[in-house]
Amino acid sequence: MSSLLEPLLPYVPELALVLRVVVGVSLMIHGRPKLSGEGKKGAISFMTSQGVPGSAAVLTGILEFFGGIFLVIGLIVPVVALFYMIQFGSIIALKGGKMKMRYIDPGKPNYEIDVTYFLLALVLLVVGAGAFSLDGLLGL
Repeated sequence: MSSLLEPLLPYVPELALVLRVVVGVSLMIHGRPKLSGEGKKGAISFMTSQGVPGSAAVLTGILEFFGGIFLVIGLIVPVVALFYMIQFGSIIALKGGKMKMRYIDPGKPNYEIDVTYFLLALVLLVVGAGAFSLDGLLGL
């Protein structure tokens, strides 16, 4: 049986590259403020107000920023993707459970973007870095 999307299969390496770069840069932008100064203090304060250790905010910033770099260059992408799935799964559980947010709630805090990042990380875990990456160059 032929799939409608089968003609796109030859472009998986290019699609993996675009996905890696967009997700990586986006997460770097989110993570950078959490690494120092007021952004770090704010992230720690928020985490502790939710009953989560402040060190989780620092680890989140490190993962988002440096993991984003790893995605952009395509190094150990499945490992980084797995860490992102753990991170965003935890965020979804916190927001949906303890914080009682809705998945989609226009104009109010929600966890729609967190589910999106979780699913993007799942795709990267399954697809890998693709040919245009350090993983591809190193044969990983």
